[in-house]
Amino acid sequence: MLCLLLVQTAAAGLPPATPGGAVGPRAVGRGAKAPASMSNVAPLLSFGRRSMEAAEVEREARRLAAARSAMAAEDLAGGLSPSLGSLVARAWWLSVVFAPVYGTCGLAWLVPAFRRRVWYRLLTTCLGASGACFVKWAQWSATRSDLFPDALCAELGGLQADAPRHGWSHTRCLVEAAVGCRVEDYFEAFERRPLASGSIAQVHRASRRGVDVAVKVRHPRVAFQMRVDSRLMVLGAKCVEALPGLRGLRLSDTVHQFSASLAQQSRLDREADALRAFERNFRGWHDVNFPRPLLATPGVIVESFARGTLVNGLARDAKVRGDLTPRERRNGAHLVNRGEDIYLKMLLEDKLMHADLHPGNLLLDDRGGALRINVVDAGMVAVLSDDECEAFVGLIEALGAADAAAAARCVRRFDPANDASMSDDAKRAFDADVAALFATSCRGYGTGVDFGEVVRGVLTLIRAHRVRISAVYATLIINALCLDGMAGDLLPGYSVLDGARPLLSTHRWLVSDRGAPRRTKWWRPRLGPALFRRVCLPVAWRLKKIHDARVKRGIM
Repeated sequence: MLCLLLVQTAAAGLPPATPGGAVGPRAVGRGAKAPASMSNVAPLLSFGRRSMEAAEVEREARRLAAARSAMAAEDLAGGLSPSLGSLVARAWWLSVVFAPVYGTCGLAWLVPAFRRRVWYRLLTTCLGASGACFVKWAQWSATRSDLFPDALCAELGGLQADAPRHGWSHTRCLVEAAVGCRVEDYFEAFERRPLASGSIAQVHRASRRGVDVAVKVRHPRVAFQMRVDSRLMVLGAKCVEALPGLRGLRLSDTVHQFSASLAQQSRLDREADALRAFERNFRGWHDVNFPRPLLATPGVIVESFARGTLVNGLARDAKVRGDLTPRERRNGAHLVNRGEDIYLKMLLEDKLMHADLHPGNLLLDDRGGALRINVVDAGMVAVLSDDECEAFVGLIEALGAADAAAAARCVRRFDPANDASMSDDAKRAFDADVAALFATSCRGYGTGVDFGEVVRGVLTLIRAHRVRISAVYATLIINALCLDGMAGDLLPGYSVLDGARPLLSTHRWLVSDRGAPRRTKWWRPRLGPALFRRVCLPVAWRLKKIHDARVKRGIM
């Protein structure tokens, strides 16, 4: 008790109190000598401070140990298979949520108008109420018009994730376990309210050493919950496909592909690895930036803060207003031209594709007059093999060359199972429909081809003929359609197919033999890729830059 009294009075800047409760007179007067008894107080004060500091250090050590233990337990739980009890409990709750869908599936099968106008919307509503994993699956499936009807894709595309926001205690626990000390000691400032929250994690803004950083923190038990939901989604897809009239939805294919991509997102350290790879690949591009990871664990990323205006907002405003100011036209032209450059570099040079390259993950930073594009959210990436790159690039090259036969062959290569599952008659029927599409809508470079319309037509034929495509090709197609849509909003009149012509034509004749009329030369497999990358690619980039500048002058 005496130690506490001494510490309190010292902190207040007062001399010790007398037993009577009054402060001793003339204790601190000018030139006055301290009483001899005060010389005995200093050791007591020092001892009290050391005791309090030791207790605080011990409490912090216990709290950090508990944080690390909780994080390790969460990672361990995320790697375990869900128990039967957890599967049953979750399945019971989901059966209640989806009861309206099951109860009306017979009517949806019998009445197509009810299926399109009511049942698809009802299914979308139930998915939105089933949790973040199902919402993300719905949004991902909305891009798969090769698997689902256009009306269902339109309904699923309107679903917005009501992403949960976990509490500050969980954020503090994971962040302190990652940095190894208190949040207040590692960061100069840390905003407790998250800037944004997604299905996997939420993002906080913080400051360290005078620099703003973004701190991405994974939601509690999200990895384990995704395992449970993925298991149940596979089982539910098989049950739905067993119903009459619903086998054509091919839910099992999309659920398996989605589960693989979602598992990749649950580890934030893998996202950090992808960001480092993109940063290396775009090191010489001074107007294209990716967040730089400063610290990464499976549950936390501390990265540089990306500034700018979301491009989807710019595109939406341009689409609504129509009439753009000169500055908006300049910014729009830069976004479209460099956005296409980013896509082509990832496809042709790096073979590492950002799997979610839509305008919502692009930010335009125009501070200081210099335009920079910040690309964020690299939670999903697609690593392309040589065969995958050749097949997809061959399709785009066939569009530019108006070669329907080559385009059909490339599409059938989008899944190795197509050769065995499609009969010769099915292949000929698919080739004939692709040729009819090209005859009416695709006449090659310089003819004003609507790239998005042709690609969507190919996707319709893929669904009609039950041609399988893997998730990698779906990612490439959706990114290309996002780029074409952004060009239509921000730079009307610009053809992404004509803009890519210098690179695609060079790749076609040096690397790819898809649809080439002549026999493959002996030197192409050995020397073609090296000539393309080291000699012809820099020239092709220069030609594309000249083409973009000429088209921009004509449009603006």
